[in-house]
Amino acid sequence: MSTGGRKLVSNDTWKQDETADESDHGWTPVALLSGLRDQYGEWTDETRQQAMAEAYRPIVRGFLLPAGLYYLVVTLGHFHDEVGFQLLFLVGNSLGTAILYGVFRTWMLPAGRTSLNRLETIGLMTNLLMYGNTAAYMYLHFEEQKLIYFVLMAVVFSTTGVTLRATLASVLVSIASLFWFARQAPPDISEQFAFIGVATSFASIGMATLLRKAIMSQIDARLSADQLAAHDSLTGIANRRSLFSRVEGLVLGQQPFWIGILDLDGFKSINDIYGHATGDHLLRAVAERLSLRRTDSVEFARIGGDEFAIVMTGEPDQDEVVQFGNCLIQDISQEYEMQSLRLSISGTIGFAHFPTMGADARDIYEKADFSLYRAKQVARHQPLIFSVGQDKEMRATLLLERALREAKLEDELFLLFQPQMDITRTKIVSFEALARWQSPVLGPVAPDMFIRAAERAGLIQNVSRVLFVKALDALEFWPSDISVSFNLSAQDLADRAFIFSLVEEVRHRNIAPSRIEFEITETAVMKDIATSRVLLEDLSAAGFKIALDDFGSGYSSFEYIDQLPLDKVKIDKSFVRKVAASAASREIVAGVITLCRNLGLKCVLEGVETEDEMQILAPLSPPLIQGYLYGKPMPQRDVLALLLQAKDVEAAASAA
Repeated sequence: MSTGGRKLVSNDTWKQDETADESDHGWTPVALLSGLRDQYGEWTDETRQQAMAEAYRPIVRGFLLPAGLYYLVVTLGHFHDEVGFQLLFLVGNSLGTAILYGVFRTWMLPAGRTSLNRLETIGLMTNLLMYGNTAAYMYLHFEEQKLIYFVLMAVVFSTTGVTLRATLASVLVSIASLFWFARQAPPDISEQFAFIGVATSFASIGMATLLRKAIMSQIDARLSADQLAAHDSLTGIANRRSLFSRVEGLVLGQQPFWIGILDLDGFKSINDIYGHATGDHLLRAVAERLSLRRTDSVEFARIGGDEFAIVMTGEPDQDEVVQFGNCLIQDISQEYEMQSLRLSISGTIGFAHFPTMGADARDIYEKADFSLYRAKQVARHQPLIFSVGQDKEMRATLLLERALREAKLEDELFLLFQPQMDITRTKIVSFEALARWQSPVLGPVAPDMFIRAAERAGLIQNVSRVLFVKALDALEFWPSDISVSFNLSAQDLADRAFIFSLVEEVRHRNIAPSRIEFEITETAVMKDIATSRVLLEDLSAAGFKIALDDFGSGYSSFEYIDQLPLDKVKIDKSFVRKVAASAASREIVAGVITLCRNLGLKCVLEGVETEDEMQILAPLSPPLIQGYLYGKPMPQRDVLALLLQAKDVEAAASAA
């Protein structure tokens, strides 16, 4: 991950997951499910019961509506057929049943979750009321043809009993009542209904058993799918969806917790050099090491790419959280042996606490993420806890990011150009393109601020593309011997496809690649120097020039001169500005100039502002100067005027 952007671009990824084909590595969904069951056990009784309640609830609710309407019709029929006590008794039964069915459906089984016990109770009461109406009518008006009602009830009870015990009880009561009332019928009719009753018993119980088996099979399949959906398909630990569900549950219950975001340092390089298969194995190995520290109060999730999340419940203090973070980093920093390879990575963690540092799940996650971002800048390979100072910085950053997202980049971004002067020829040979942003919301924004914000927001390539096009637009108006220097960010360099989309734009315009110089910084290449070297070598082979900016500001700049295909080195202005007062700085600048000359590299001294500085630097024979002494950053119209003036001077000199 780059220091700036929060785009997760690795094996699978918050872009979204570009999951590698796990089947190539023997890690199928079936194997994953088996692993999950080994780790977490079979689905708990509580989980299955709740799933069963959710499956049967629409069956019971769906039955109650037509059944309630049926008993309203039956009530009207009683008014037509009955009188006196029988009318009151039967109407009371049927009307009461219709009303209770409405109560069950509307108030006792509303939309949402229902426990299995409640559903079973309502199912039994539903069956009992139906049985009571039928038994009461048969008691008052025995009609042998209506014995069939008990058979029909047994069939209905096989679906509304919810649990097998409730179904068995309801069916047995219905069939027993059939036998009881059938005694009043003639022997041949009684025998027929006895046979029908026995057959109905077996059929109803068989139907109930098969229905429950089918439903439970579907429930287990859904639970399996839910488990797979809640766990990362590569590592088997919880995934991003599961993490946010867990965090939102903790927030809803107002339960304090810490959330940490762990980013692997060095993973991308391994993934690019050794391939995705090795990267996948490494991610699984990291997840296994993390899982060794899993407890009831510590959970882990993979949230995409090479990032993992840690959720710590309970009340650990900040020192304990930092200590735990250090232990995790030590764990994952131990060497990994994979076949003939010995691989090493590390990690950086950002932590935030609920409720002291955030009011909701999104807020607390963003603060942990921002803390990770800061840790990547100032405390790499360490845990860092979100602070009040970070809160202010984060608010400003989010405001800046929002303005960037809503900006019309083509209209608001522009370039200024600062000349680079060839001292030996007293001639401008190149201009550095310097990014500027005039926001209608924020006003002018410093380049370092909006570039960092664009990196963090994942917008840097949008910014770079717009600025690069503007640089080419300007270049087309310049003489063919004048070039432009364009700065690339770490994220730009990390995306080969993006860089070569810029190359394609150059080819489309028929601009000579040698007129374009890509400037890189030490920090842009240090995170993955091997990948950066391959990309820069390809650019160099295509004819583009490569310059190392801010030379000397890092701690290993000479390494990059040796490893990268450079055409130019720009000495950091911090050295140039000290040459008047520091003999050591003068010697360093002289040494770098000599080194570049011996290696065939151009050398630029940045930040030369006064004639006094130039007089001190002149004995060092600097080939190229960039600074206010020879030109401040200027818009395109001033560049054209300057070039025209230089052409006139050159023409006059030639004529003389």
